Amino acid sequence: MNKKIAFIFVLYKTSKKEILRLEKEISKMGLQNYKIYFIDNTSSNKGYAAGVNIGLKKAINDGFDLFLICNYDISFNNLKIKEILEAGKFFDIWGLAMKQEGKIYYGGEIDRWRMSGGLIDKKPKQRFFSVDFVSGSLMIIKKNVIDKVGFFDESYFMYYEDVDYCYRAKKAGFKIGVDTKLIYDHFEISKTNNPKKNWYLFKNRLKFFLKYSTPLQKIREIIRIPKTIYEEIKKRIFYLNFFTYNIFSILNKLLTFIQFIVLIRVFPPETYGIYSLAWAHLSMFLPLIDFGSTNYGIINLPQQKKLVFSDLLSFRFFLSLIVFLITIISLFFIPYNLTTKITIFFISIVSFQTSFFGSLLIKLTNINQVYLSSIISFIFQFLLTFFVILVSLLTKDILTVFLVIFILYGLYLVYLLDYLQKIELNIKINFDLKKFLSIIKISYIYLLIAIFARWYSRADIFLLNFLKNQEVVGIYSSAYKFLEALMFMVTAYNLSSLPILVSFYKDKNFDLIKLKIKKDFVFLSFIALVISFGFYFFSDIFLNLFFKNKYLLAIPILKIIIFNLPLILLTSIFFNFFYVVGKVKIILFLMIFQLIFNVSANLIFIPKYSYFASSYISLIGEVINLLISIYFYKKYYENFG
Repeated sequence: MNKKIAFIFVLYKTSKKEILRLEKEISKMGLQNYKIYFIDNTSSNKGYAAGVNIGLKKAINDGFDLFLICNYDISFNNLKIKEILEAGKFFDIWGLAMKQEGKIYYGGEIDRWRMSGGLIDKKPKQRFFSVDFVSGSLMIIKKNVIDKVGFFDESYFMYYEDVDYCYRAKKAGFKIGVDTKLIYDHFEISKTNNPKKNWYLFKNRLKFFLKYSTPLQKIREIIRIPKTIYEEIKKRIFYLNFFTYNIFSILNKLLTFIQFIVLIRVFPPETYGIYSLAWAHLSMFLPLIDFGSTNYGIINLPQQKKLVFSDLLSFRFFLSLIVFLITIISLFFIPYNLTTKITIFFISIVSFQTSFFGSLLIKLTNINQVYLSSIISFIFQFLLTFFVILVSLLTKDILTVFLVIFILYGLYLVYLLDYLQKIELNIKINFDLKKFLSIIKISYIYLLIAIFARWYSRADIFLLNFLKNQEVVGIYSSAYKFLEALMFMVTAYNLSSLPILVSFYKDKNFDLIKLKIKKDFVFLSFIALVISFGFYFFSDIFLNLFFKNKYLLAIPILKIIIFNLPLILLTSIFFNFFYVVGKVKIILFLMIFQLIFNVSANLIFIPKYSYFASSYISLIGEVINLLISIYFYKKYYENFG
């Protein structure tokens, strides 16, 4: 007990209460000659290793010869200094068994191939157990180790500095181990107050690997890069959801495009026009099913105490029932031909599928499992594409194709109901007008935006049908399909940009918001214009591989409407800004304006210029959208923040 013991704590935004707790716990350990060094990194933010080094240098200067390097989020309750020092007979650096998040760890070991450090959770048989490294949350070091090995490597900043130091000490011939009998608590506060923990762990593991690995180990690590990327994404639930959603969205678009190519090769334009018209008719009413409840469910439902998931599910179910009835009843008033009416009847079941899949998406989002919805959606789209193509090639009958679609969506609906029952017990569908109204009160404006956006983007198809014919609809729709296939870029941008803008806005980083909008404008302009001009100059070459006969008339149309892509992307930059700062009504105004402009202009020009009128009107409308968005952005820009 003649040892002069120094306790070194590196603090970061640590409360006075926690400091007093540590002082009290240490005073109960039975020490005689000791000193506590609190190194506060809050203002300097030099990193954990730098803080430890400051403490070590002070303690060495004061004549101490044993150093307990500790995190401030540990507890020494029920520990005696005499017991702690017993391991010093066997080791030069040692620690204790660490209890963290309900599990106990006994030091760590280094993967000999990957040079990565991992904690040991299997209890060893012996009390004094040799390990590769000791957790930096409580590490006891003798002075002679520091004399020979030196101080901690400050370039690590945070994490892996303990692994590095122990590795160097072991190479220098020192013994490292854990006293498995003694247990201390580690509260792991860094997990909640350091959102960059996974990044630091990945970065510093790579640094450690590059510093000490052999050429053979480096080659092996290069080969397993795809697996490493997957492992790192899996640790970060946001990125797992984000990348999975986008990857499967692209794959779904690809499947839809393949299906489209087969359909236009099997069926003439007038028949494909029926196919497009049926889906366009249903899509006019589908926004009613959501009623803005997706945004409501993801943002507000977790915070609502009076509402539960079943309330939202019930709300969406009754909306889908209304849409189903409206779809069927509308067939008695709209003068479609009999074939078109039958196809619309078959796909009216999609209203129920849309309702339940949307509910599943909300539920999975709330439990951070969006990736599951992406996988489920892709599997269904794959099966749908396969059977639609198969039946189209075998029968060449559009009604049989829609019958198969009806059957597949029916089976999908049964699966969704069963899956919802498994992840959300006691699901009940009840009609509760009071609860429904409380949802509508918040979600209605998102519904209106979705409805007007859908209507203005589909109005030209209906007007072409009634002012021209179904063949014209088929040609125009086949060109538009390429633009729709690229719209995943808009979704990808919104998903990646909006959370960042929200974060900046919450932190009142108004200058960063303005800077991001400028950078995004330049970046998206470049990307989208490259794609658009690529289509413009090379569409004659590659589209001849897909388009035959009358479908070749769609190529000049595509060369016009493809320039909607950069306009829509750039407009989405400002739409995200309006969402974040609470100016949602501007977006609603633009959607209403677009609908009026689109319908009016098409009524005037379609009779004379056919689908060329619709193409240019669509393009001009997006130009106006962008200009008005920029105007309102500049209007609020000056006083923003």
